[in-house]
Amino acid sequence: MMLEIGATILGVIQGILVMLNKRSNWIFYILQMIFLIIFSLINHLYGDVTNNSIYLVMGVIGFILWGKNKESNKITRASIKEKLLYTIVITLGTLITYNILEKTDDPLPLLDSFTTISSLVATYYMMKKKIDTWAIWFVNDIFYSIEYFILPNQAIYLFTLNIIWTFMAIASYINWDKIMKGEKI
Repeated sequence: MMLEIGATILGVIQGILVMLNKRSNWIFYILQMIFLIIFSLINHLYGDVTNNSIYLVMGVIGFILWGKNKESNKITRASIKEKLLYTIVITLGTLITYNILEKTDDPLPLLDSFTTISSLVATYYMMKKKIDTWAIWFVNDIFYSIEYFILPNQAIYLFTLNIIWTFMAIASYINWDKIMKGEKI
């Protein structure tokens, strides 16, 4: 339970910092991934173990990218081509991952597959500072909430965190949109 509580606290801090467009969010992100890797291993959520391990690396990359010059820190929108691409990647990635996870003792292979792939895509777009990341995170957080709620060993703190993140995705979209438009926050 301590891993779950720790990951929740780190996730709330990270969520607030990323909503405010702060580079330091990646430090809390990296720490949270360490907690979640261990939690996911214990609960046999192998997609999440893989996902969170990749996140750990993406967190380091995100920290580096967000520290570069002003131009690389500019928030933009994904093009129609990028939107089509991420929709295809999420759909195909979910199906492929599901085919792998259904052969394991993963208690929720379809949900685990979807949340694994969609959160990887959302993290990639968060690293690239694409405002579209928040639409992906919004959907992802709803499905993560469901996953953690119906997990045999219900993860109530992570369920709560994902409910909070669902609302924070909306607030982050609004905030990033204001930043993108050059409005005062």
